[in-house]
Amino acid sequence: MHEESLLLSEQSGTSRHGRVALGLALVLTIAFLSIVAVGERRLPYAPAYVPIVDSIMFLSDLITAVLLYSQYNVSRRRRLLALGMGYLFASLIIVPHVLTFPGNFSPTGLLGANVDTAFWLYYFCRLGLFIAVIAYSLLKDDQSSVGIGLTSVGATITISVIAVVALVLLLTWFAIHPGSLPRVMLDSVQGAGSLWERVLAPALILVSLTAIALLWRDRSSVLAMWLLVAQWAWFLETLLLAMSRSRFSVFWYGGIFGQIASCLVLLVLIYETTMLYARVALSAEARSKEGDRQRLALQVLAGSVAHELQQPLTAIICNSEAVQLLLAHNPPNLPDARAAIEDVTSDARRASDIISSINAALKGVPLPVAPVSIGKIVSEALEFRRSELHTNDVAVELEIPSGLPMVLGNRSQLMQVLVNLITNAIEAMANVTNRPRVLRIRASSGLSSEVSVTVADSGTGIGTEQAAHIFDPFFTTKSRGTGLGLAIARRIIEAHGGHLSTSSATDHGLVFEILLPTA
Repeated sequence: MHEESLLLSEQSGTSRHGRVALGLALVLTIAFLSIVAVGERRLPYAPAYVPIVDSIMFLSDLITAVLLYSQYNVSRRRRLLALGMGYLFASLIIVPHVLTFPGNFSPTGLLGANVDTAFWLYYFCRLGLFIAVIAYSLLKDDQSSVGIGLTSVGATITISVIAVVALVLLLTWFAIHPGSLPRVMLDSVQGAGSLWERVLAPALILVSLTAIALLWRDRSSVLAMWLLVAQWAWFLETLLLAMSRSRFSVFWYGGIFGQIASCLVLLVLIYETTMLYARVALSAEARSKEGDRQRLALQVLAGSVAHELQQPLTAIICNSEAVQLLLAHNPPNLPDARAAIEDVTSDARRASDIISSINAALKGVPLPVAPVSIGKIVSEALEFRRSELHTNDVAVELEIPSGLPMVLGNRSQLMQVLVNLITNAIEAMANVTNRPRVLRIRASSGLSSEVSVTVADSGTGIGTEQAAHIFDPFFTTKSRGTGLGLAIARRIIEAHGGHLSTSSATDHGLVFEILLPTA
């Protein structure tokens, strides 16, 4: 398989992609026209609006930049580096914007800001991202750009990050110091109008249209197609703000298309990467002529991606919807909104860790290992499944002695195993009604240089014949199971030099035992 087919920037979009992208663009356009029909009216000042919107944009753009840098690290494509730098720039410059926006943290803004500072920082944010999209469209990488060594790629990424940070600091300095940039605001609410309407807004619209035209020319790829939808959202936002003469108006509050665009590209990157790996595995299986073992390994790869990313992706979508509902309250429910945004960040980071783990497996590069506390990993896994434990009325009996030796392993992979075993235990006790549902987790270390962790449930258990195949790929006792969770778990533990086994409990349910060598 050619390398280009492994990249979203080179992967051809399907007719389904086109229909979904067109439908979303129409929805955004209808929303834009509805706001225009209402007309520009002054609305009450909402102090929480700018901090919440800027926080969401910061997190989504930063995570998107990390994913694009990861793809550049694998593919060595300069166009992905340029786009990643653009998203990193948009993410970082939004920090001084929220600090200097009048009324957020002080009447005039922090950092010695003036009435024009927040405007210019927002303008630089949009202009920089539009220029990055144009650079992505114009750069054409050939095979000569693929053979860069890992050291050169790491140095390039480091230099690009330093350059972006330096540019953000420089532009922030210009925006803060009076006289460095032209006046565009009469006060913290009312715009002067002339410079914005005659020069700045038309220039931003022209750059945005240029980016749209270039993306349209190269819209065949999945990434370009969704960037085109995002660029259309940014264009609509720019039009609304161009028509707005002051802050806190219908047009100004309605200009949230940029936030939608920021989240859109992030979700598409995660979702399409998941589906891409699945398609790659299934396609490779169809062409494979090397026997059942190789085809099975490829199926496990595709299934493991879907299996492991399903939970964080579902959590990201649910928390994003929760944030929208919390912000729609009057007044907005800020504490719960912040907590939901923190959950989005945590789940996105977990999804990124899973993708990195799969990338490392595909390249044959071992993941970094370090001495870790198995007790802390157990606690974090229980916290991650806390709501499911509470919903299913499962009591937890935890025995983690102090002074337990450290084990040498990869923290995210060991966390993945324990979350899988805890989830299986919860599902095994779902139909139990005649006795308490109890999850028992115990850790111990014997005379040998091993640490033992047992996860036991009080469920219905399984038969002897089923137990003999419980770790086989695609074998499952659940109606909607994939049969890959335990196979992946055993493979991870064995890669750590340990062993994962199961046995029937003395009363009810199953007991899984993990043995890991100490550090």
